[in-house]
Amino acid sequence: MAQRSITSDLLAMLEPWLDAQMEKWLTQPETMRSPTLPATVDNKVNVREITRALALAQSKEQHFYKKPELRSAINAVAEKQGLLGIGSRMQMEAADQAMVNRMDRIQRGAADLSRILAEREAVIERQRAVIAALKEQLRLRSETGMTLRACSLPGMGRDEN
Repeated sequence: MAQRSITSDLLAMLEPWLDAQMEKWLTQPETMRSPTLPATVDNKVNVREITRALALAQSKEQHFYKKPELRSAINAVAEKQGLLGIGSRMQMEAADQAMVNRMDRIQRGAADLSRILAEREAVIERQRAVIAALKEQLRLRSETGMTLRACSLPGMGRDEN
């Protein structure tokens, strides 16, 4: 004789209980409805209380986390009642980690942009010095009519980049 699956046994106990909890919830006045599923203080389904309500051993609690059939049955009712489902903490942590990763990328990008900006400012300062030297040469040329080639301009040397 084939042994029955723990999932099907638990589902057979869980579904009528969930139906009863949903019926209790629906009988409440719509404006004053509060969840009938056991919940934690942070508005998540309390699996331990569900196992107690079903008169199951605490060791059976793990199946509600591991078995998708059980988890999805509870989460469907939880969602209708406005509660966070089983596994919602992991989903929130994953979303939080994604946000942290994005912020890190943005900070690295900002550091790169700051470095690039500093380099560009240095280039601009060298160009300003070259412009000032060229303006001085033009002024001297217009006054004397001679072109001076005696000095090299800052930033204009052949060995500079």
